[in-house]
This record gives sequence, C-alpha cells and structure tokens, in this order.
Amino acid sequence: MTPSARRQLVRDLVVAYLLAWAVGIAYGFIVRSSSTWDAGSAWERSTLQWFHMSLPGWLDRIVLAMPYTGTNLTILPATLAIGWWLWKRKHMGLVAVQLLVVTMGSLSLNPTMKYLLGRDRPDLFPRRGIYNWASYPSGHAILTIALFFTVAMMLHRARGWRWPFFVAALIFLANSFSRLYLAVHWPTDLVGGMLIGIAWLVGTWRAFSRHRERVGDEIRAVSPAPDLAVAQN
Repeated sequence: MTPSARRQLVRDLVVAYLLAWAVGIAYGFIVRSSSTWDAGSAWERSTLQWFHMSLPGWLDRIVLAMPYTGTNLTILPATLAIGWWLWKRKHMGLVAVQLLVVTMGSLSLNPTMKYLLGRDRPDLFPRRGIYNWASYPSGHAILTIALFFTVAMMLHRARGWRWPFFVAALIFLANSFSRLYLAVHWPTDLVGGMLIGIAWLVGTWRAFSRHRERVGDEIRAVSPAPDLAVAQN
C-alpha cells in the first residue's frame, strides 16, 4: 500500500464521517424545529405507551439484556479482540481496520450530537436498562446498523452468504424494540440513529472498497505482464 493510497482512504473516511454527522444534525434540527422536541409529539407518546406492554418475566429479562449487543461496553472490547485475531492470526489487516473504524466512528458520532442537540429522554414511564446523557440520537441504532451490516456485507462478499443480513436486521430491530419498551428513547431518536448508521455504513463501505481497488491497481502495475513473465522464463 502506497502512502498516496493510504492518504486517499483517510480522506474518503473523513468525508464519510462528516456526511453521516451532517445527516444526523440535519434530521435532529428538523425534529427540534417542532414544539415537541423534549416532550415528544402525540404519535411518539402514543407509540411509547403501546410499547410499554407487560411481558413474561423471562422475555422481559431478554429485552433488558438486548442493549448489550449495541453498546460500547461490549462491542468495543469485542471488536478489538476480533480485530487483533484477524490481523495477527488470519493476516486480514484491512478487514480488522475497517471493523475498528466503523465501530469507533459509530461510537464517536453519537456523543457529539447528544451534546449539541441535548434532547430530554422520555418521562412517560420509569426508564430501565442502559442509558446515559441526552436522548437524540440513538447510539444503539447507529452502531447496530453500521457495524452488523458491515459484517453481513463482508461475509456476503467473502462467502456469498445472505443469512447474515437477516441476523443484522434482527439485532437492529430487537435493539430498537428494547429502547422503546424500556422507555429510554423517543421513536424519532431511533429514526435519526438509523439514518446516521446508514450514512456511515455506506460511506465507510465505499471508502474501503475504493481503497481495495486502488491497492489492486498498484499491485497489477508493479507485477510483470503474463506474456513478459513467460518470455523471461
């Protein structure tokens, strides 16, 4: 990998990050422009009331634990461990870097928007589970969309598998359900998080795909042509 290819990858990732950030800020300001930013709109309040159902104890415990599949408390250590394994054991350094970039970007996009927009969390019911700071956007939505669909796309490219997309979608939907059921997010927080996650997913996938193409072109440029190699032999 040449320094120019590395610099172009960094530039593409910076652009992707800024675009994802702009999407989240723009949607947040659109919602904030209404008079229901902190108190929630009528449809959001009714949605939370609908999701505040009574579940069997065993299912309630599962829903209460579901957010651990989309938080930095578990995902960041797991990504670091898997990244080290991919880098050292499987010699797949670029895959490891991509997973780490997607994870770190997802986790850092969330707090900057919480600080700038500062939306209050719902107060209709006692809040439960993992939550901290402001409500908008949903960090769980950002991370589950960006990371798990990146993994699904990697597996599809490498193995042709489609089932990881269903797993990724299930994790996202289960997390979204849990955030509403546990009364810690407004529905528009989840929509904003989903939009940010999709923007970051598309931007990082495009940046790393272009990087692989550039590296492939560099390798082909320095490799002898087949006819020339035969002639030399």
